[in-house]
Amino acid sequence: RLRDLRNYAKEKRSEEKRQHQNELDSMENYYKDQFSLLAEAISQEHQELKAREKSQAQTLHKVKRELRAKMEKEIQQLQYMITQSDDDAFFQELEAERFKARLQLASFQYSKNPLPRGQTS
Repeated sequence: RLRDLRNYAKEKRSEEKRQHQNELDSMENYYKDQFSLLAEAISQEHQELKAREKSQAQTLHKVKRELRAKMEKEIQQLQYMITQSDDDAFFQELEAERFKARLQLASFQYSKNPLPRGQTS
């Protein structure tokens, strides 16, 4: 009878130990799974962040390139307008000089040969 009680107690302790170990194993597996899910989520978030950064860098590069092209075009237009204005001023001065020379020539010719009175050209 005492032996049966001892065997029963031994089996009971063994069963409790096994149950306790199963609970520990279950908890360990649960936390391993949770850490694995967390690591996967962090990895995915990291990849998404890199993709966003790459996209933003590409967009920034594109905007810079477009802005540079726009500024270069505006500079070319301004340079053209300046040279056009300079050319216009140059040709106006040239025309004024020609007109002045013709006026001086006409004035000189008139002083040499004045028109007779009553005659107009």
